[in-house]
Amino acid sequence: MTVARTFQRGFSLIELAIVVALLAILAAMAMPAFQGFIASNRLTAESNEMLAALNLARSEAVRIQRRVILCRVATSGGLVTLTASSGCVTAADGAPWQGWAVFVDNDSDGTFDAGETLLRSEAITASGLVFSSDNALGTAGNRIVFRPDGLARAVDSAALQAATITVCDSSGVLTGENARNVALLAGSRIAVTRATITNCGVVPEPPTSTTETTQ
Repeated sequence: MTVARTFQRGFSLIELAIVVALLAILAAMAMPAFQGFIASNRLTAESNEMLAALNLARSEAVRIQRRVILCRVATSGGLVTLTASSGCVTAADGAPWQGWAVFVDNDSDGTFDAGETLLRSEAITASGLVFSSDNALGTAGNRIVFRPDGLARAVDSAALQAATITVCDSSGVLTGENARNVALLAGSRIAVTRATITNCGVVPEPPTSTTETTQ
């Protein structure tokens, strides 16, 4: 009498457990690099958004022959609250920005008034990202003012404006180059540089690191 043999195909529970354990180890090893990749991309995206806002302010000032201002603003409930009564946040307190706005300053008084056009705004809601002004921008009331000739000068000043807005990742995921300095140089050149900052809450100084983007 012939007895038919049956063969079991597949993996045993022990083999499956080993595979799952190996996958878990590989995932744990890859997670920090993946988190760093996400944090770096987010940092670049936010600094590029600020770069685009400055370019918008400059180009619109030339196009409409009016002053156009980018300034620090307050937010409420995750929304920008720029109104004729609230206006720009001009305090040179070194505190992190809650948001920013670009508007047409029709009467050249350096403030947002009723009837003036808001071109773009953003509430800073991304967790772990800190925006801050350098001392020069804080002294200028956290405002970058582009004139009709395309050059930036502070309110009530004839001198060309130089300023730096720093976007810093405070999550601790990035061990190096955890910040981007968006700098206005000599009233017209706009550059984005990489930087490493130990404390994102400290008021940044003018950047000295390698330029990433210049316009």
